[in-house]
Amino acid sequence: MTDTLERTTFEISRELEFFSEKELQMQIGYGRKWWPVALLKELIDNALDACESGNVAPEIGIVIDGGGFGVRDNGPGLPAEVLKRSLDYLVRVSDKSYYVSPTRGQMGNALKVIWAAPFVANGERGQVDVWSRGLHHAIEVTLDRLAQRPVITHRTEDGEVKNGTFVKVSWPDSACLVEPCHRPDFYQAPDMPTAGQLVENYAAFNPHATFTYGGATFEATAPEWRKWRPGDPTSPHWYTPETLRDLIAAYIAAERGNGAKRRTVREFVSEFRGLSGTAKQKAIGQAGVYLADLVSNGDVDMRAVTRLLGDMQAASRAPKPAALGLVGEAHIKAWMVRYAGVTAESVRYRKVLGEDKGLPYVVEVGFGVRKGDDDGRRIVAGLNWAPCLGVPVPELRTILGQMRVDQHDPVTLVVHMARPRFEFVDRGKTRLQL
Repeated sequence: MTDTLERTTFEISRELEFFSEKELQMQIGYGRKWWPVALLKELIDNALDACESGNVAPEIGIVIDGGGFGVRDNGPGLPAEVLKRSLDYLVRVSDKSYYVSPTRGQMGNALKVIWAAPFVANGERGQVDVWSRGLHHAIEVTLDRLAQRPVITHRTEDGEVKNGTFVKVSWPDSACLVEPCHRPDFYQAPDMPTAGQLVENYAAFNPHATFTYGGATFEATAPEWRKWRPGDPTSPHWYTPETLRDLIAAYIAAERGNGAKRRTVREFVSEFRGLSGTAKQKAIGQAGVYLADLVSNGDVDMRAVTRLLGDMQAASRAPKPAALGLVGEAHIKAWMVRYAGVTAESVRYRKVLGEDKGLPYVVEVGFGVRKGDDDGRRIVAGLNWAPCLGVPVPELRTILGQMRVDQHDPVTLVVHMARPRFEFVDRGKTRLQL
C-alpha cells in the first residue's frame, strides 16, 4: 500500500504580497540587486510631483552614503495621514490609479514598496525615515511569519524639516550607487543607469528643476517652464466609458469606506478640464443627482456613464497635444552638450505631435555625436518627464541598427514621450506597448 500525502489547504495573507523577493520583484520590475536605483527613481518622481502640485520650481536633493540613500524636496510636505494610510497592506493607496492624466511614477504603490524593500533585502529588519511638516516618522518593518503579517512600527517625534519632505532609506552598500563598485555590474542591469546617471537623466527632461547630488548641481534652465501638472484637471476626452466608470466607482467606494464627502454628478463634472463653469454644468444636467445614484443592481450603470461621458465631451474641447508640455529643443540641446559631451554642431532635434486612440502624444528626439570617448552608444529614454530604467521600447534598438547606429558608436540619443496614459506589457511597468 502506497502512502498518500493529504495536502492541507493553507491561507496566505494578502498582507505578505509585498514581503517576498519574488512578489516585490514583480512590483518593481527588476531583480533585488537593482532595487536601490528603482527606489531612488520612485522617490525622485514623488518629489517632483509634490513640488509641481505646490506650484513651486522643484529643488531636489539626492543624498547617498554607506548607510542608505534619500531624497529631499521643497514641496508642501507629505501629509501624515497619507503616510499612515500607506502602511496598511490590505489596501492600495494611490492618487494616480484611476485618473487618466500624464503623470510621473510607474508603480502606483511606491510608498508600500519603499517600506517593504529594505526589509526584504535585509531579511530581518527594514528602516525608513521620513521628515515632513515638522515631524520625524521612523518606520521599522519586521515580519511575524507565524501570523503571516508584517510588523510595522511607526514612531513620530518632532523633526527639523518644516518645508518639503526628506525620505531616507536604510540600505547597506548604497555607496555603490555613487562610485563604481569593485564588482562593476553589481547594481547594473543592461542599460540600468548608476545613481549619478539617473539624476543626470532627470535633468534632461525637467527644465524647471534643480537637482543636487554628490557635490554636483544640475541647474534649472527654465524655472518658469510649464507642463501638465499633477494638479491640473484631466480631460473627459481622455476617458473611455470603462475608465470613467472605474473612476466613479472609486469615488463611491471612498464615500462608503472612509466617510468621504458625497459628490453630486455636477461636482464630479466640475473637476474636469473645461467643465468648471456653471453654464456648462447646467447644460450637462443631472442637478441634484449624486454619483451614488448611478449605481444600479450593485454596479455602476454603464448606460448612464456612457451618456454622461458623451455630454461631458460635447461640452468641452479636447486639449491639443502641445498642452501636455514639450521639453523643448533648447533645453535638450543644452543638456546634450553640457552633460552628454556631444558637439553642439552635431545635435539634431525632431518632435512629433499627434493623437492615437483618442489620446494626444508628444515625441521629442535629440541626437548627437561625442568626441574623445569610447563609451559607445547611450540611449536616454523618458516617459512623462521621468527617465526610464533602460529602454522601454525594445524595437528602438532594432531601428537604430537598421540606421547603422551601432552599440559601439560614440553617440547619444535622447527620446522623450508624453501621453495621458501608457500601456505596459509587464506588471513592473518597464516595457511599453506602442
